[in-house]
Amino acid sequence: MVGAPAVAATPPCPAGDGNYPRFYLDAGQFTKAIADAAAITSAPVQLTGVTVPHHLLAAHLVAGGIRLAAHGSYDRVIVLFPDHFKQARKAFATTTYGFDTVLGRVATDAAAARRLMAADDDVEDSCLAGMDHGIRALLPFLAHYLPGVPVLPVALSIRSSRAQWEGLVAALAPLAGSRTLVLQSTDFSHYLPQFQARQRDQQTLNVLAAGSLDALAGLNQPDHMDSVGATYVQMALQARVNGAKPVVLASQNSQQFSDAFVAETTSYLVMAYAPDMPPAGLPHFAGAHRYHLAGDTFFGRTMNTALLDELAAAHVEAAVKAATGGGEMIVNLEGVLLPDMPAGLQHMVLAMPAAQAIDWFRLLNVRAAGLANNHANDVGPTGLAETQAALDAAGIAHAGQGETLELPGVTIVALTDLDTSAAKQTGLIGPELLDRLTRGDASVPVVAFVHWGREFVTAPSEREDVLAEEMRRRGVAAIVGAHPHRASAGVVQIGGGDAAVIHSLGNFLFDQGADKASGALAEITAFDQGTLFLRQIPLPNLYDLALGRAQQDEPKPGSR
Repeated sequence: MVGAPAVAATPPCPAGDGNYPRFYLDAGQFTKAIADAAAITSAPVQLTGVTVPHHLLAAHLVAGGIRLAAHGSYDRVIVLFPDHFKQARKAFATTTYGFDTVLGRVATDAAAARRLMAADDDVEDSCLAGMDHGIRALLPFLAHYLPGVPVLPVALSIRSSRAQWEGLVAALAPLAGSRTLVLQSTDFSHYLPQFQARQRDQQTLNVLAAGSLDALAGLNQPDHMDSVGATYVQMALQARVNGAKPVVLASQNSQQFSDAFVAETTSYLVMAYAPDMPPAGLPHFAGAHRYHLAGDTFFGRTMNTALLDELAAAHVEAAVKAATGGGEMIVNLEGVLLPDMPAGLQHMVLAMPAAQAIDWFRLLNVRAAGLANNHANDVGPTGLAETQAALDAAGIAHAGQGETLELPGVTIVALTDLDTSAAKQTGLIGPELLDRLTRGDASVPVVAFVHWGREFVTAPSEREDVLAEEMRRRGVAAIVGAHPHRASAGVVQIGGGDAAVIHSLGNFLFDQGADKASGALAEITAFDQGTLFLRQIPLPNLYDLALGRAQQDEPKPGSR
């Protein structure tokens, strides 16, 4: 903790109706952090939840996280924070007193505090908030970014149980909603060197991505975070009241702020919640790199002719960019790029005009193409060479079976478990290919981009479960699949958060309508500290959109 005074053994209460006095006396550390966060834009929608650190070594993240909500309109801010000094006699504590800070006064919603205590016998009235940096480090930023909005402080004891967290969620639910911001004050991995903290942070990130309360409740204090309870209450409250899931925007570690080796580090996350979180347009924090993986991509057969219509093409372009924000994409290129299309190709020989595909790749900001699939060799070695040459000429990277894409912040390894270009072959991923997932540099997370599964079946078979486990054991942070032509339900975690899995992205651009196919994107946000966050983003059926069979608005002028 930076710049905090010593903590008294017994927290004093203000006299009469007074406020807790200033805890920090130097405004400079707060105004500097506010200046450092000036480049962070507010979220494009009203947020219902934000998670930030309270360690002022990461004051720029505290400021940036709260700034995300600065343009919101709120009745109150519920502040969830750990009872660092074990002052609470019950599982939780609140207060009715307000706070003075170096950047102004922050009132407490005393009526809400009384309602909370009446609703949950595990909540006590306490003055511990006056001397706990878990809340005091955030209050100057609230005074600056959300002036006049009262807070409801809620301290969580490290001795509190999951049953008590559930009771607190029920008691807070009537006080939450679209006009309440739930601000969670939590520092993540504690007291570990960065190489160990990175592993714990990745487990936490994967559990958050999956939204698994069971897995979250199994994480460790302090290896994973200083308050599992605060994280649990935030995630459960957001899901039940607002239908919101976490989106992690920053993941940093205190080792990044020092050139000298730090034996006991602290990790920091910034995450946001909103019921209508947009797929694109979220603010970027320094040290974060965002990519979108797309499923089966094929510009042949009737997809080719559908996209020749300018209005249809504009609708498709607009739909994709609404999901990606124009960010970089990596697609599963399902077929062969040819300079001239021969007549009489069989229906299941997937070939497409190279010029059209490359034009679309440039339009959609496709950075790389995966060629590890069952149709990359449909025209034999010559066709594969033509595909590679067309991509090389366009400056688009590619990766076939067992090959890698080295991107800033992340390594992607392409794999396929099946090939149908000649005789049908399955079970192609063996130990030698799996071992390619283990990299010498563990500071860069690895994603397996794998072609597997059964067509039109979104659940993994025993074969995919075994492969996922073997990939987890080799240290991958995430596994993203394609081939079934339908998108699976979302992110799941395996191994207590060791890996996050999207079994199938389904189709991206492919000539199958919504009556049989669906699609999604995998958004990967890779962080310089060596972690990543995985999010599944739904897509409309782009083939139906091109044919005019889906509900569509006029594309914006100049969108194509």
